[in-house]
Amino acid sequence: MRGIGVARRYATALVASVLDSEFERINSELESFLNAFQKTKLGEILVSHFIPQRKKMELVEEIASRYRFHKKTRNLISLLVERRRIELFPIILQFFHQFWNASHNIHEFTMISAVEVDENVVNRIKDILSRKMKGEIRIDREVDPSIIGGLILKKGYVVYDGSIKKQLELIKRKIIEGE
Repeated sequence: MRGIGVARRYATALVASVLDSEFERINSELESFLNAFQKTKLGEILVSHFIPQRKKMELVEEIASRYRFHKKTRNLISLLVERRRIELFPIILQFFHQFWNASHNIHEFTMISAVEVDENVVNRIKDILSRKMKGEIRIDREVDPSIIGGLILKKGYVVYDGSIKKQLELIKRKIIEGE
């Protein structure tokens, strides 16, 4: 995809500029803006070649003022609109999270289970992963009854599949192959 390198540079600069004490606020503002950008007409307006740049800048300034955005949030969005790179905003935000987590030794996992998992089990999994990875562990949980039982842990493109569905598929494959 065109612009990945540019998006990485913006995200790197943002991570370098955000203090730990500012992260929660700025991240929340960026997430809110992303939501509006993707789920309303805002994204179409800001990306459009038919709307004058001045109008786009006024709109961004109005949004930033109304929602009292942090100066760094306001500056990033304004800069992207000004330089006609606002379409990269979703990718920049992905890289921002990735780079922030890497710089703060935070590991995010998605845990998929057939039923809701007890908090004690989640905490034990976090403890095990924390010892192995020597960092903070965050787990987002999803329920997917189709896996029948067991757990699937995902971290980026790495998948640890301990589901019953996967085990049944392996047994089926062995039977078909004649082992």
